[in-house]
Parts: sequence; C-alpha cells; structure tokens
Amino acid sequence: MNLAMFARVAALSVAAALAAFAFYGGDLLFLAKALSLALAFSIVVTVFYPHVRGIRKGDRVSVVAGGMPTIFGLGRTGFALGDSALNREVRVKLDDGKEAIGIVEGYEGVLSPPRVRLIYEEKLVE
Repeated sequence: MNLAMFARVAALSVAAALAAFAFYGGDLLFLAKALSLALAFSIVVTVFYPHVRGIRKGDRVSVVAGGMPTIFGLGRTGFALGDSALNREVRVKLDDGKEAIGIVEGYEGVLSPPRVRLIYEEKLVE
C-alpha cells in the first residue's frame, strides 16, 4: 500500500464525506458513518489498485537477485521498460545503466516498490 496514494484517496474521500454531511446530514452519527466509510474506501482502493494497474513503463521497481530481500526498497532499483503484471517478465533499466530481465514477484508495499526477481542481466563489455 502506497502511503502517498492513501493520503490522496483519503483526502478526497473525507472531502466527499464532509460535503455529504453538509447537504444531507442532520446529526453527528451520520458524519461518523460517512468518515468511517471514507476511510474504509481509502484502504480498499490503495490495497487493490496496484493489482488492477500492474506495472507500467517508467515505474520504479526493486530488483532482487537470488532471493536476497531488500528492506524498504533499498538495494538495486531501476525502472520498468514495459508494462507487466504479477508472475510475468519485465525488462528493467537498472540505476547503474545496465538492463535486466526479471519476473514480477510482488506489487508495491507500504514503503517498497514492486519486487522483480532477476533472471538475466546484460553486462557491458568494453
């Protein structure tokens, strides 16, 4: 779950809840229900949106080689060079300029970008 996306969706949802309270609400119980519905909607959208969207060209990804996990997205990162989905191949341009091919293992988490398991990495020959 991406915190920035959660904050945007939550802000829009709370604004809609307050607008509904201003036009239709009569008591504070209506406001409490509307705000809790807005929070629930924000959580659901941020959890399921990456699964619907997948990985798009230009998205930052975390590259994992040999099952070595990264913490908070630190480690080898790069950008996707094409669209992909879970358990599908994606071509990645690493931060050091190399290109690699990997399989998408997981979508973004709270503090980490999507995880790609490295299959093949092109090495530059001088």
